[in-house]
Amino acid sequence: MTGRTNLRHLYIEPALGEAWNAGEAHTLADATVQALKALFAELAMLIGNDAVRALYLRAVHVSLLFFDRGGQANQSLDALLADLRQYLTNHQPADARRAAQALLESLVALLVSLIGQPLTLRLVTSAWGSPSAHSTTTGEPRT
Repeated sequence: MTGRTNLRHLYIEPALGEAWNAGEAHTLADATVQALKALFAELAMLIGNDAVRALYLRAVHVSLLFFDRGGQANQSLDALLADLRQYLTNHQPADARRAAQALLESLVALLVSLIGQPLTLRLVTSAWGSPSAHSTTTGEPRT
């Protein structure tokens, strides 16, 4: 996988669009949830909704996001994403950006470890758009 800096520039910043530099946390929160929903729609076709939910919970844990996790075992993915939106909205924009970045990086890293880099990059590209502006002439992301 590309380094964290390249991962951020190639996939995460474009996935969040203009919200990446937004001055309001709620804008970043909405973009983060939309990016996750797009990726989860791609993943659900491969692994099912229960596995997507489990993967999300693991990414939250790995990224060390410490929002209230009470009752998560019974929450739907939509409820979990609503909690994430609220968590990000309640923080300063820079802190929300760091948390969103950590979560998305953790999710992508988990996917690479589970299904491999080629399939992960195809899924992420399908969900979040092509990083072609940042690619080498071979079509592979720069490392």
